[in-house]
Amino acid sequence: MKVLVMSYMGIYLLVTLGAALFSYIKTKKMNALRLILTVLSMILLAVTLYFYSQSYHALQMVGFALGFTFISTLFLYNGSKEGSNFTIVMLFSFGRFVLHIQFLILLYLFR
Repeated sequence: MKVLVMSYMGIYLLVTLGAALFSYIKTKKMNALRLILTVLSMILLAVTLYFYSQSYHALQMVGFALGFTFISTLFLYNGSKEGSNFTIVMLFSFGRFVLHIQFLILLYLFR
């Protein structure tokens, strides 16, 4: 199960990178700051995933939750109308954070 979870995370990182680059280069909706924040969040997730593959530690779950929440918030804000308030978008992403916590519980159970 651990290999399945790690494979899912690898696919998630590739799809997220592809979506960010497509949004930045092709559609021009994502600006450079959002792209940099997305890449930094992906690096956080990749480092956390690497250490998860070595052994489990509770701090890794915080890294996963923060990375997922920041990425989903950036994409949610990127898809919203220009002039949207980032704070409001962040509050809406709280529901996504709850979903990420559920995913992390599964990671813990199948470590």
